[in-house]
Amino acid sequence: MSNESLTTDMPHPTPSAVTRLQDYRRAHEVGADLEPLRRQVSAIIDEILADTAPEDAEVREKLRRHVYANPGRPEKALLGHLHSMSARRDEAG
Repeated sequence: MSNESLTTDMPHPTPSAVTRLQDYRRAHEVGADLEPLRRQVSAIIDEILADTAPEDAEVREKLRRHVYANPGRPEKALLGHLHSMSARRDEAG
C-alpha cells in the first residue's frame, strides 16, 4: 500500500474538531497563568450554584449550561453567563 492511498483514505477532521483541539491546547498552554483566576471563578460559580433560592433556579440552570459548555474553563463559562444575562436584561428594557 502506498503512502498516497493512506492519506486519501484517512478522514479529514471537521473544522469544529480542529477548533476544539486548538482551544484545548491553548487552554493548557496558558493554564498555569490562569490557575489563580480559575480557582477564584470556580469558587464564585460554586457559591452561586449552592444557593437554593427558588426564584434564582433559572439563573443557576443557565450558569450550569455555560459550565458544561466550557469544561475546564470556568472563566469562559462565567463570562458567557454574565454576557447572556446582560443581553437578556437589555432586551427586557
